[in-house]
Amino acid sequence: MSDNKSIFHDLKSFVAEPRFTGLFLSPDGERLIAARTELNKKKNGYVTALWELPSGEGESPRRLTRGVEGESLLGFTQGGDVLFTAKRDAGEEDTEQRLFLLPRQGGEARVVARRHAGFAGFTVARESGRIAFVSGVHPNAKDDDDDASIAKRRGEEAVTGILHTGYPVRAWDHDLGSTVNQVFVADPLDPADSEAQLELRKITNFKPYERLLDAFISPDGATVFATLQRGIRGTVSRSEVVAIDVADGTVTTVAAHDEHDTSLLGVSPTGKFLVITRAPKVSRKVSIQLSHFVLDLASGAETKTFNGYTDWPNDFKISPDGREAYFTADHKGRGGIFHLDIATGTVTNLTEGKFHYAALCLHEGNGSVVALQDAIDQPPLPVRLDPKTKQLEAIEGGIATPDIPGILTEFTTEAADGTTIRSWLCLPKDANADNQVPLLLWIHGGPFGSWNSWTWRWNPWTAVARGYAVLLPDPAISTGYGQEMLDRGWSEFGGSPFDDIMRCTHDALARPEIDADRKAALGGSYGGYMANWIAGQTGDFFDCIVTHASLWNLDQFRHTTDTASLWGAHLDDSHVAEYNPAAAVHEIVAPMLVIHGDKDYRVPIGEGLRLWFELLSAGDKSPEENPHRFLYFPNENHWILTPNNSVTWYATVFAFVDRHVKGVSTDYPELLG
Repeated sequence: MSDNKSIFHDLKSFVAEPRFTGLFLSPDGERLIAARTELNKKKNGYVTALWELPSGEGESPRRLTRGVEGESLLGFTQGGDVLFTAKRDAGEEDTEQRLFLLPRQGGEARVVARRHAGFAGFTVARESGRIAFVSGVHPNAKDDDDDASIAKRRGEEAVTGILHTGYPVRAWDHDLGSTVNQVFVADPLDPADSEAQLELRKITNFKPYERLLDAFISPDGATVFATLQRGIRGTVSRSEVVAIDVADGTVTTVAAHDEHDTSLLGVSPTGKFLVITRAPKVSRKVSIQLSHFVLDLASGAETKTFNGYTDWPNDFKISPDGREAYFTADHKGRGGIFHLDIATGTVTNLTEGKFHYAALCLHEGNGSVVALQDAIDQPPLPVRLDPKTKQLEAIEGGIATPDIPGILTEFTTEAADGTTIRSWLCLPKDANADNQVPLLLWIHGGPFGSWNSWTWRWNPWTAVARGYAVLLPDPAISTGYGQEMLDRGWSEFGGSPFDDIMRCTHDALARPEIDADRKAALGGSYGGYMANWIAGQTGDFFDCIVTHASLWNLDQFRHTTDTASLWGAHLDDSHVAEYNPAAAVHEIVAPMLVIHGDKDYRVPIGEGLRLWFELLSAGDKSPEENPHRFLYFPNENHWILTPNNSVTWYATVFAFVDRHVKGVSTDYPELLG
């Protein structure tokens, strides 16, 4: 590329950029391993390899694995060996997933276990070294051999049917069944035996209507604590925290509430307490609200913690002495690494600046933490934080931040109720009053989300490289602004969030760098809902609308999404009647690009199909006159994940927007059907 070009100008170069997708620290803190994802040799998919990152100055990252189909790191054994899953040296018809051990002292990785349903939920007992896994088992299987036989026969005989007795039946982009997740345990391997295999023992027999969500083994390895979602009646379920006795598989509920979902956030390394989270069953009048408690295992007493803190914690890690914890969370259009004093419930933000954090790991020896740090204008890169001094330092990872073809700025807008609404604005470097640029309004999904981090799927710099300014507002129902921001828009799906977004848009259009006469609105998921709502409420204000994986008819969506128990309660009849985009189809003027993946279970393809049909019916134009377009991906889900389809997505979106905003006939991708 020339000096004036960047990867954002060339979409194939953009999707080919290597990226970090995970970070793992050994128990003693001496080994830091990153999952690094990049294009495969055919450049039609992604593979992930494991890289060891340097622990000291002058060292360089070192690649550990080179599987053709990639690897997925589970974590470390008590002794510091690496456990990862991969499919290697297997025939095309062999669907078993292998569990590999890469010795701490070096050498070749070797298979230590295999299961057709794979391995997940990896957790190690810090004292005994016992390992617990989660893996699927066919509900009719009599034993492990029978389970493997059933799986093999289903594949050979092409039987795909699943007979459900409860709800839910799907999740995001995959069907639930034909297996039920169970807990397996294995004692640690003898380090002196280089041929030893893990002897997996199934300790649970959960039913198809019991869904295992999280699992953590106790320090002594005698108990597995887990979040279990149980079907109660009809589509009503309840999440509770259970204790599973490793010796006999007995399951005991340790925390539950009839009107709330209870989930496990962490297990104390001392073995004395759990940290649990409760959320009430939602309705239009009751919004999502998380409360956190310390559950004393000896007495059963619960003590509320996270005093006054209402944002949502992730990557929760408890210190070895059980006195404090660290976590990441959204924070005012950014993110943060936070410290929790467990005794007092006091939460302290340890970080500053524009950054967002994920994949947090705790060094139990010196108390430092490592994480992946990113921002709107920086992809995830590894960093180390000293919580005492709050000093951050970069860790050499071998991936550089690409040259950003623009300027990131921030501004605030006052909402109708006086709330401060903040936005990021991405501008071309040469944008000014004498060289005004058109504006693209990008609306985030969720609706529980925030424009606070790097994204490869809706990357604003790809638009900036093409001469657009991109507005990224955080309206009502955005996360990182406390419970009040969630509550503001909860009962009015298209009310205050819509008003906040439009106020931010008008303020952006008033800036001297922006051409107020050229503008478009784009959004995905809930952002797609809002794009549809905007299309029916604003006439020809926007030159065009792009709506991806969008909610169209709320009456249909609330009962067909994979999480219908939540949305069916939130979007009651009055909510649907007041804020249903489909009701305003005849008011739509702006040309619309509808995008949907057939494997989307969160917002099923029926939303996109119905929107397309009703949009064309309302317009009643010939194919030659029709200004709308429908970009359909038969093999993608809620997200467009494969690299060449991602290029197609970006290229189609920009070609459509160029036509209607700039009046430029940019070619659509050549390989489009």
